[in-house]
Amino acid sequence: MTEQSRGAQPFRVAARAMRQLGAELITSDEMALYELIKNGFDAESPRTVVAISAPADAAAVALVQEQLSARKITVKVAIERLEKTLSPDLTMEQRASALRLFNGNGSTQDELCDFLRTFLHESFWIEVRDTGHGMSADELRDKFMMVGTPNKLIEKKRATRTILGEKGIGRLSMMKLGEIATVSSKVAGDARWNYIQFDWKKFDEPGAELGSVLFEVSEGNRDSAEVHGTVIRINELLANWSAAKVNDFLNKYVRRLQDPFAKPRRPYPIDVLLNGHRLSIAPIPSWLLEVAQFRCEIKYTPSPTDGNAVALRREVFWKGASSPEIRTWTLDELAALAGVPTQACRNLGPFTASCHWFNRALIVGTLDNPKPKMLAELNVWCGGFAVYRDGFRVGQTGGMEDDWLEWDGKALKTKGFMLNRYQTVGAIAISSEGNPRLIDAANRERLVSCPEQTLLVALFGEILVKDLRSHIDAIKQVEVKKAIEEESAEESLKRSEDSLKNTLMTVEEIARSVPATVQPKIEDVRRSLVAQVEYVETIRGALQLARETRVELLELANIGLVVEIVVHELTRLTQSTGDLLLHLRKATANDAPLVGLIDNLQSQIKATSKRISSVDVLSPSGRNRKERFNVVAQLKTVVGGFDARFRRHLIDCVVLVDGKPATTQVFEVLLVRGLIAQVLENLLTNSAYWVQQGLKDGEEHRRIVVELDTLSSVIMVTDNGPGIDPLHGESVFRPYFTMRKRGKGLGLYIARELVEYHGGKLYLDSTGEPDGRLRTFVLELPREGIE
Repeated sequence: MTEQSRGAQPFRVAARAMRQLGAELITSDEMALYELIKNGFDAESPRTVVAISAPADAAAVALVQEQLSARKITVKVAIERLEKTLSPDLTMEQRASALRLFNGNGSTQDELCDFLRTFLHESFWIEVRDTGHGMSADELRDKFMMVGTPNKLIEKKRATRTILGEKGIGRLSMMKLGEIATVSSKVAGDARWNYIQFDWKKFDEPGAELGSVLFEVSEGNRDSAEVHGTVIRINELLANWSAAKVNDFLNKYVRRLQDPFAKPRRPYPIDVLLNGHRLSIAPIPSWLLEVAQFRCEIKYTPSPTDGNAVALRREVFWKGASSPEIRTWTLDELAALAGVPTQACRNLGPFTASCHWFNRALIVGTLDNPKPKMLAELNVWCGGFAVYRDGFRVGQTGGMEDDWLEWDGKALKTKGFMLNRYQTVGAIAISSEGNPRLIDAANRERLVSCPEQTLLVALFGEILVKDLRSHIDAIKQVEVKKAIEEESAEESLKRSEDSLKNTLMTVEEIARSVPATVQPKIEDVRRSLVAQVEYVETIRGALQLARETRVELLELANIGLVVEIVVHELTRLTQSTGDLLLHLRKATANDAPLVGLIDNLQSQIKATSKRISSVDVLSPSGRNRKERFNVVAQLKTVVGGFDARFRRHLIDCVVLVDGKPATTQVFEVLLVRGLIAQVLENLLTNSAYWVQQGLKDGEEHRRIVVELDTLSSVIMVTDNGPGIDPLHGESVFRPYFTMRKRGKGLGLYIARELVEYHGGKLYLDSTGEPDGRLRTFVLELPREGIE
């Protein structure tokens, strides 16, 4: 052995470090009790009892004792004050018994002072007891006396049942609650109980080292072999456990200890007694959940191999709706949104989550449950999303004290249509087996920061919260305003002009890119756009005339509606010309589909011009020229115009004719060519948007089907997106009705009006699907145009 090794020695730890360690790891009285309760669960006890004895206000009793000791008050005054300190939850008999004790030990000031010292030491205590498997004397010495013991961690890896503990720090909870603790434990079949008494004040002695503070395991009296379990009694409490504090602990911790939305719901395995009286531990009441504006169910199931498969699914069940609003995200989409590698999304194991959202301003009470009672109960459960591992809550997550998802910001405690913790009750259910990378922090209050925890925060703190807030905002517009708040006519006209200028610039670039054979068609498009610029000026003049003469110019809803229709049509045209330009840059001079796309654009502009002019009662209605054309070819052309968008968003779109893929089939009609093009373009745009928001249950890839039924002369557009609630089957065709955050709610209204103007019909197929949602739009072609 070398000289250096002979001088080596381990760290020496001051005894007071144990106190500091306990204060850091067990941060509150409630968390300390929470830890002791979970120990009973791990010991497989059917129930755990938390008994609290607090017959009076301990701080007030200590003050009376101090005044007596200093001879500042008489015994008579002291007893009068002591009576006022008694807990209001005591029975008449308990109050009378306490007063007898005060009077019986109040012959002198010193006697009463000594009695109160004993009273504070012996009458104020917390006891946690269970009937679990208990601990032998050797287990108390070797395991319980070792802070940070790996015993439960080892058991957790081997066990087939749920083990809540693993860090071995629960015994520090006793130190947090009081100065003296007695642990009594007995294994089934043993003859005697085993005891340890802890005096935590020993750790405060100056100069004491941790190894010098000793506690002895002793044996007690014999008892029935069938009696077993563990009892922890804590005296000289450090906090004043008043009735208010106990009830606060009951509501914030005990009632929320288990997942409130778990199915089947487990009975609470806990009894809480205050001064001998059992307190009610009620689950979240059904009458509270019934007044929620919506319920949301979330499921995360990452595919180990397919990044384009659905990984996250959200269903919102809005109050009064007959089916849920659905949205889904693929694994690759989540990775892009969260800014992490796809593998990181796979490392986060599967989980489920539920929440109820309450608009406090709209809550209406009942005779049995008035609004103040409902709000008080909501205050117990609100706080956003709590994390539940194996059915039990992780620390204080999901409470108003811990905004672990950073939801609130300026929205804190805002009422009405605002998604914040103040109006949300939620639970995220994870498992130790499925989420081994999500582990509790040392103080048990939340999850340890790691890539998987960061992703979980991103999912709920950014992606889902934005989605739900957008959904709430859309519902707000539909349910409360019933119409989108219109912008001023001047601003809308300015947007129309900007849209036209952008479109004209795009057309000029297209003209420089296309072969000479199609130049006349491009020139026709340009002339139509110039005419629309002149039309915008006409509207501006009409608005000025209206201001000067106060004459009602429009027969439709109002000027705002006309302007919005103009803006909507021109914006759509800008997008169409943009898509065509993108296609042109990739096309060759002899690209046959290119001619079809230009024809389609030309017909759309003509139809748009007709639509725009028809909303102004000062303009002649006119009629578009009918022509004979092959519907199959036009369907393929319109769908082809979406190729770039569909590829970009991983959407598979097929065209069918009588159930078979569209190839060379012919179905001729004599109609306005722009009718089908404009309606189909609108329906495809809607479908492309919604399949990006979500997929119906069981679907993993986005799909749109355009089918022509030649026998019935109808065109059907079906997607596998979230679908439409049957309650809104007709509402979607009303002007300004929209479920999109920035939508104007005019697309389907315009499409239906255009179809009906030409003698056709446009509606949603009401037969629905197994989940009750509507996903098929039906365009019945005008009968007079079909031979």
